[in-house]
Amino acid sequence: MAAVHPNDRILVIDRKLFRDDVTNMFVGVVEDYEEGFVRARGYAYHIHPYEMGTERRAEERVRLVSLYSGDVVYVLPRELNVAQIQIRRSPKSLTLTDGQSFTMDLTDCLARV
Repeated sequence: MAAVHPNDRILVIDRKLFRDDVTNMFVGVVEDYEEGFVRARGYAYHIHPYEMGTERRAEERVRLVSLYSGDVVYVLPRELNVAQIQIRRSPKSLTLTDGQSFTMDLTDCLARV
């Protein structure tokens, strides 16, 4: 059984190598999956460790993700519109939301941010 399927929505949180690294996240729609590798189209986000804001790259990107790389991968609801996703950050919380009905608490990731 495949881990993900075409049209699934995913959130990828890149593994940080150093404490002060910018945390990179990617939210996208799976286009293809084969033997542990995912091709997804979506948007990249950068969370700076010493700033409260987040930065979303404006252009849509295609990304290849290995499910064996050690990155954290979440499967999101299929009806989610990835173009509307926002990452909101405060000193004590980190939230992924579409601004309407979907909200995901990522506060446990703050220790890694």
